[in-house]
Amino acid sequence: MLFAALFLPLAINAQVNSSVHIDSTVVACDSYTWTINGQTYTTSGVRTQVQGDTLYILDLTINSSVDTTIATPLHGGCTFTWGDSTYHTPGIHTRVFQSQQGCDSTVTINLQLTGQANKTYTVTACESYIWKDDTLTATNTYNKNLTDTVNNCDSVLTLNLTILTPTTINYDTTVVACEQTRFRFHTSQSWTNVSQDGFTMTSEAFGNTSTGRSIFHPRTAERCFDSTVTVHFNIKHNVNNVIVANNQCDEYTLVINDSTSKTFTYSVVDTTTLKREAANGCDSLIILQLNLSKSPVPYITGDLNVTPGSNATLHANCDQQNVTYTWSTGSHENDITLTNLSGNQDVSLNAKNNSTGCEGNAYVTIRANVSIDNVENAEMAVYPNPTAAFVNINTNENVQNVTLFNVMGQKVMSVNNSKVIDLRSLNNGTYVMRVQLENGVVATRTILLSK
Repeated sequence: MLFAALFLPLAINAQVNSSVHIDSTVVACDSYTWTINGQTYTTSGVRTQVQGDTLYILDLTINSSVDTTIATPLHGGCTFTWGDSTYHTPGIHTRVFQSQQGCDSTVTINLQLTGQANKTYTVTACESYIWKDDTLTATNTYNKNLTDTVNNCDSVLTLNLTILTPTTINYDTTVVACEQTRFRFHTSQSWTNVSQDGFTMTSEAFGNTSTGRSIFHPRTAERCFDSTVTVHFNIKHNVNNVIVANNQCDEYTLVINDSTSKTFTYSVVDTTTLKREAANGCDSLIILQLNLSKSPVPYITGDLNVTPGSNATLHANCDQQNVTYTWSTGSHENDITLTNLSGNQDVSLNAKNNSTGCEGNAYVTIRANVSIDNVENAEMAVYPNPTAAFVNINTNENVQNVTLFNVMGQKVMSVNNSKVIDLRSLNNGTYVMRVQLENGVVATRTILLSK
């Protein structure tokens, strides 16, 4: 409480001495002299001054004047207009403008006046030249006096003109094309009533032979000539050839030309289009309508090893239905019996699909030249088995022939006079190997090929 009492009189005195204050906001250019205290300020800010019981507050903003000099000389003709002033003499000229902040902005320029605006032109033209609305047809030097209303100058224009005489050039050509062609001129030439980059002739519009004429234009100094162009068009037709190949079996080879052909396999049954050159030099489109069918695969089962003098019954089998069988004996039955066999006998079977007409054949050999005991007990070893490539035949006798059959009874390989058999060309699977020795013994072995 004592502390508050000590300072209370001072606070009361301050309120009495500063009972009035005056605020002023001033914007000035470059500097400002405050009349209250007589001081000059060059920077913005807030100033205060106490006089008696009055507090003066000054909120001051100082903006700077701008001085600009345009270093690049300005060119004029006989006079130069700048703003609302017109200058008739060259040299350094200064004008004072007011900036956006209200301060003076001084701009200084270096003015150069050229006097008369004289110009000279040199032109080469074909046959004639239009200059200032005049058509000139002779080589000469021409002058024109003009008044420049903008710069108030008298100007003299000079034209050194060279006129070329057109040269006549005739052009005759023949164009041979298939179906249509496009005849293109140089960039400064065009065909009458046709776009400048060329035009297209077709056999439908002009027939096999057409003739067109035109004069090159426009004339320029680079192409000063009158040229009559005659173009003879020989338009030929492409040749389309439709080939219908129905009831084809397994594959079909289409001959495109003497050196090119294309083979289609069973997996392709479609209509395809190929291209080749026809006799007239145009494209020949071959439209092939192809219908491929898979041939049947027959196989024979039954008595393939019998003793001499006995019978053998064979059964016909096939991977397709609706087939007609024809045995080598002439029979069309599913099963046949061969009687009183005295030796080995080859038998064939043909299977024909009654819908597609495609055929397949199977072959077997009935072995009846030695007893079954001799066949099975022949002293012969075959190794390795299974094999990945080769089979070796170990026997004291010479091997006369080796025949391999697949599981469907079809003969897939035959080798003479060799005890080493190369199976690399066959697919993996089980095969029956028939070995005939020179002493007449025939033995069979089952071989497993696994690469």
